[in-house]
Amino acid sequence: MNEKDDQQLIELTKAGEIEAYSVLVQRYESSVRACLRVRLSNYHEAEDLAQETFMLAYKKINDFRLDGSLGAWLRGIAINLLRNHQRKHKALSVGGNNELELLINKQIEDNFETENESPLLINLKECLKKLDDKMNLLLTEHYILGHSLAELCRKYDDKHSTMTMRMYRLKQKIKNCVEKKVEE
Repeated sequence: MNEKDDQQLIELTKAGEIEAYSVLVQRYESSVRACLRVRLSNYHEAEDLAQETFMLAYKKINDFRLDGSLGAWLRGIAINLLRNHQRKHKALSVGGNNELELLINKQIEDNFETENESPLLINLKECLKKLDDKMNLLLTEHYILGHSLAELCRKYDDKHSTMTMRMYRLKQKIKNCVEKKVEE
């Protein structure tokens, strides 16, 4: 059953085959867990939310559009569960929230102007501007939108090794550019 694609496994899951869903969980559990672990300091809370994500996804599998990315859909569920979790466990501040927000915004304005950015960050921004649109899109899809390499391989019809090498070369190009700018 592992060799079936996501669409086939989703259809089987909708038909009530638990083993098909088990294969999907195995495919995407590391991605969902990683998505949560980087956002939570408590490992156990991240694990609990990952399990909750897959339980909720199973209940809502009929809502999934087959033309969408299952990985992105699952990470979206995880992020929503994380937001709810953070809202429930949010510490209440003492004093007025409006005053605190004004103070924080003032502090940001005073101390985090462009001229106060670290040289590495400035160099990174300049190097990213030099990349062509295709490479910027690839970085955005992987690092900002959270698409896995497997999802990018399917989207761009590339082999995993090709995509891995492309991402490695892209990171090296950025690294070399930043290092060169630091030396200047």
